[in-house]
Amino acid sequence: MNKQVKLILLSYIFFSLSCGIFYNFQELWMASNGLSLKTIGIVYSLCALLSVSIIFLFSNLIGQEKLKDFTCLLLVLKFCTLFLLFILNNSNNLFLIKFIVMIDYVLKVVVSACIYPLLSIFDKSDKLFAAKTLIYSWLYYLGIFFTSFLLGKTLGNVKIEYNSFCLIGAILITISFLILRNVKIDKKTRNKIDNNVMFKITNKIKNDKITLNYLGYLFTNEIAYSCVTRLIITIFVTTMGFSDIQASNLNLALCVLSAFLGTIILAKFTMKNNYINFAIKYFGRCLFYFLAFLFGTKLFMLIATIYTMILSDSYVNVTDAPYVNRFSKEEQLAFSNLKEMISYIAVAIGMLICSITLQFNFKYNFLVATIFIVIATLFGFNAIRLHNIEKENEK
Repeated sequence: MNKQVKLILLSYIFFSLSCGIFYNFQELWMASNGLSLKTIGIVYSLCALLSVSIIFLFSNLIGQEKLKDFTCLLLVLKFCTLFLLFILNNSNNLFLIKFIVMIDYVLKVVVSACIYPLLSIFDKSDKLFAAKTLIYSWLYYLGIFFTSFLLGKTLGNVKIEYNSFCLIGAILITISFLILRNVKIDKKTRNKIDNNVMFKITNKIKNDKITLNYLGYLFTNEIAYSCVTRLIITIFVTTMGFSDIQASNLNLALCVLSAFLGTIILAKFTMKNNYINFAIKYFGRCLFYFLAFLFGTKLFMLIATIYTMILSDSYVNVTDAPYVNRFSKEEQLAFSNLKEMISYIAVAIGMLICSITLQFNFKYNFLVATIFIVIATLFGFNAIRLHNIEKENEK
């Protein structure tokens, strides 16, 4: 593996660990600062929509020649937002807290969107794409483990509370920055910025049925997934009766199992027939979402949530990587950004639906999720069919 790739992944490890430590209890941290459940859902929806705008902006301003420096700048700004949130705890300055939470969320999203295009300067493969995703998952879940273990403990004279994780997260972001700044990009591998790159990539895919079906799958699947899991700690606590520690431990167990299954499946159990791989992941979701709506009990809703989470890291080398890697190295950043924009519009919709159904009857959340996951499955199967035809024609 290229030395620069190793440095980027090492930086991403500390970034991912920081995210797991801070975001695990962020919803409850916001609630402890006086924000209602509905307000938290709206804030997260606005975060996702704001992310779309920022990603579109930087797509047309940042090329590969500036990508590393830009990512380093984002990490510095993220340190600042985490430190400011640490200071603002219990300040009753709700407007400023909501504003900084949104900025912090956008920074997290944009840093994540930069990583694979940065890696693709040096290497590009379906396995590297999947490995990048699994690194984030494993370290994010390790962060959840630390928060679950440390919450409520006393170290010296300091009691570990939700707010402590803001400061710990900021320290880890600093380490991530120090590693990333040592990455060296050869001038020969750099591509100068094209200010119309997003418009060009959009025009290119207008008649690309494979990509259109993939993006349709991405959009509808993300709505369904966000309905069910994006406010998972809040859902466990308010809907299923778990305490915050129990909710965090359950979330951790499911996340670790997801990363474990994702790693094993990537290494040993990805079948040659992608229809089967796709069906394993999504047919179960269709079934369990519908049963959760039909019966509306905590047990069925918990089963549907568990099934969704334990396979969330599996088969990304089938469901995503082939479609991302169809684009050239020069187009990677633009397409990755377009993909992230579409994904976060879907996240905003899903989280808004979730925050509304939490106020009434949460089983209707699974009705919406069922509709969208069925549509996503149809798009996904068609994308696989068209991609298989393309590969056959290339032989």
